[in-house]
Amino acid sequence: MLKKLFCVFAAQLIFAIVFAQDYPFSLPADMEATINISSTSTEVYNNLLLGTNTHHFSTTQEKDLINKLKPITIRFPHGLWANWYDWRRDVTRLFGTESFDYEQGVNKTLRTKTVDKLENIKIFDRLDIKVGIEGLTSLNASRKLNTGKGFDMMWTFNMSADGTDFNNGCPETIARYDDLIARGFEVKVVEMGNENFYPGQRSSIIPNAEDYIARAKSMSAALKAKDPNIRVSIPLLRRDNWANPNWNTDLTQDLTYFDAVTVHTYVGSDPDDANASDEAYGTALTARKHLGNSIYDYAHQVAPNKPIWLTEWGVKSGGPNAVSALGMADCYIFMSENQDIFERANWFSVNGQLNSHYVWETYISPSGVERPRIKYPLEKTLFGSAYEIIRLALENTTLIESDMQVANLVDGVKAVNARVVTKDGKTSVFVVNLSNQDVPFNINIDGVAYTDAAIHKAMSFSSMDEERTMGIDVDPLTLIGDGNENITLPKFSINIIELSNASLSTSKIVKQDEISIYPNPNRGTFNIKLSHGEEVQYHIYSINGIEIQKGNFVSSKEIRLKNNQTGIFLMQLKGSQGTSTHKIVVN
Repeated sequence: MLKKLFCVFAAQLIFAIVFAQDYPFSLPADMEATINISSTSTEVYNNLLLGTNTHHFSTTQEKDLINKLKPITIRFPHGLWANWYDWRRDVTRLFGTESFDYEQGVNKTLRTKTVDKLENIKIFDRLDIKVGIEGLTSLNASRKLNTGKGFDMMWTFNMSADGTDFNNGCPETIARYDDLIARGFEVKVVEMGNENFYPGQRSSIIPNAEDYIARAKSMSAALKAKDPNIRVSIPLLRRDNWANPNWNTDLTQDLTYFDAVTVHTYVGSDPDDANASDEAYGTALTARKHLGNSIYDYAHQVAPNKPIWLTEWGVKSGGPNAVSALGMADCYIFMSENQDIFERANWFSVNGQLNSHYVWETYISPSGVERPRIKYPLEKTLFGSAYEIIRLALENTTLIESDMQVANLVDGVKAVNARVVTKDGKTSVFVVNLSNQDVPFNINIDGVAYTDAAIHKAMSFSSMDEERTMGIDVDPLTLIGDGNENITLPKFSINIIELSNASLSTSKIVKQDEISIYPNPNRGTFNIKLSHGEEVQYHIYSINGIEIQKGNFVSSKEIRLKNNQTGIFLMQLKGSQGTSTHKIVVN
């Protein structure tokens, strides 16, 4: 018996040794972090980076959930189903034939492809299962009634609905646009298809890149004829693709027919996969680097001046655990540091199963089949808790420039990352500690150490694989300190530190509400108007940091960019009140 117990214990010990995840980075012992705040340089935070993929709009329960979430933006429809959306019936159905031939690879070898999720598409069509435009319409009307403004909408349009005649003026696209306007929606941003770089998400109507391009050009022209301010995007690859390795290059030979680039980036590896387990947690903790590379190594190689719409993204290594939540929070900091590149970001998803903010459960249907559903009363996963903290920290804030001094996990990823923000007269530091140790945290404001009172709250974890659920109304933050004591960041933690008595050089900040830049986006000519009459120097830089134009003005000026350049530019204004930076979009 003792021998048997010993064998069981030994087997359990071996299992724990084999499958336990050691912290994947080497860091200095007794590490410290120091943030140096430069309070004279500010930038308004772009709330659209807090967007989500939100769906299911029909039942009272679904509507209550969405109203509770108060989404920054709603994407409709989402995912693969957007490519098969019939707006007239509000259903998913097949456009074209079930299978079709397409040209694969650089040699354009002819291959046959069956539409992805074909059986599901057939079921949705046959059962007339609604996608939800009626419910969304009522939600939008209620929002307009209560707030005076409807939802910010990200529309994904079906690229096959207008048929094979690419010179027909896109009648279905225009009819759908008119229907949305009649329903009371704004139509300002449109994705031209969802992930059409995958053959299975195209159709027999647009089987190849050249067919997609022809339809996209026609659709773009038709929409802009309805409203010149509509902005459209094309979907580009964020990694190598064997089926169409030239997709990104082909679509960007002509840069004039689209305004932005849609990229979908999912970061993570499976710790239970023997081929990936060693790097799984390290991948999540360095998610910002993987997210950046998915842009810099692909979309920006072919369309460097186009803004990124990250309309699907997520971080998950093993589930809604500590490292996934930490990587998620750090990616939001990364995007806030690169607002000239990232224009929109929609976490996928909120009330769906993938990366869900809510806990799901299985139930037995009346037919005896196990089915998944959101658990009620609502509970938050760590994704939901992290998003709640991130939104509390960043939404409706002004970002203040800062620099972090701390050891790196890897090149390009610091062990501690932070953003300093102001809102309603309060200054806070939003900090993510990606390390496996408690880290003393020093704060300098304009070269002077801050030693005054601070309120420090955090969500921290004991291990990288820790998962935690909590009630929907439970505060995920715990009070760490309140007073003048030294600040220490708990290991594996997401923190908000409110600096109770921070003295910023606010008199030297050029306030955003004192500056008007219009129109923006524009066609190369725009106006600047200041609410005060001082002389200001302006510098305009390309997205790569090259100065292309400069000058001086008092109070107001019309600026014409030279050489008919298009893309995203940064304009820096310098005056006696300080410096500010603004993004200029030229179509």
